[in-house]
Amino acid sequence: MTIRPWIAASLSVLTLAAWSPTEPPAVKRYRIDIKTTQTVDLSALGQGEQKSEINTTGFVSVTTEDSAGGKAVTAVLDSLTVGEGSPLPAEMAAGAKGTTWHGYQSPTGKMGELKATTENPVAAGLEGLIRALFPPVKPGTRQGATWTDTTESNTQSGLSVRTVTNYVASDGILDGMKVLQVAGASSQAMSGTQEGPQGSMAIEGTGGGTSTWSLGTDGTTLRATYTGTQNLSISGSFAPEPIPVTAVVEGTSSLLK
Repeated sequence: MTIRPWIAASLSVLTLAAWSPTEPPAVKRYRIDIKTTQTVDLSALGQGEQKSEINTTGFVSVTTEDSAGGKAVTAVLDSLTVGEGSPLPAEMAAGAKGTTWHGYQSPTGKMGELKATTENPVAAGLEGLIRALFPPVKPGTRQGATWTDTTESNTQSGLSVRTVTNYVASDGILDGMKVLQVAGASSQAMSGTQEGPQGSMAIEGTGGGTSTWSLGTDGTTLRATYTGTQNLSISGSFAPEPIPVTAVVEGTSSLLK
């Protein structure tokens, strides 16, 4: 039996119609720069104040997929380098490469807890800024909108953190393009226990900070900045009284073109 050309063409069309390939999720790459200045008051040990500064630059690949009305998020640390003079060894930073986090952004825009597939104390320092790539902005948010968001999370380093942030949205311009500008002012309370070289450490503290986001028309974060201060008290058998620690963090995240 001979199949006429027009019948064969029709069958081809039907076959293509039945096969609807799913496009792979888009991968967005960000550069994240962090400067952390830490002051440790060791007066209780007779050593006075010690200051250190750590500058790190990381490149992160972020993938999002539609899931249950929201988005499943995967972030992979492609590389991490430290600035000259940093007390953090370069090999430790390099060893954080490949760290992967998984999370979920709800339909309301709120980002849930990020969970790393492996434990790495160096990569854990990036966790907050990766979360910050997904501000809790509802679809359709416009200029003049204000709202408050409360999050409770457990960091990879073992701290329980409660953050309350007040947001306001406005129109803005980034690189000549109209964007939705979102500003946030937050306060934090944190507590937890960590294991250190000198034994168990109990940590209590408060913090506060400001953030800004420039969002594209699809809600993608094009650029984000963060400045925050944490005032911690660390106690343990290694010191006769709690040791005050102050950390100032400045961060910038930029979408790579």
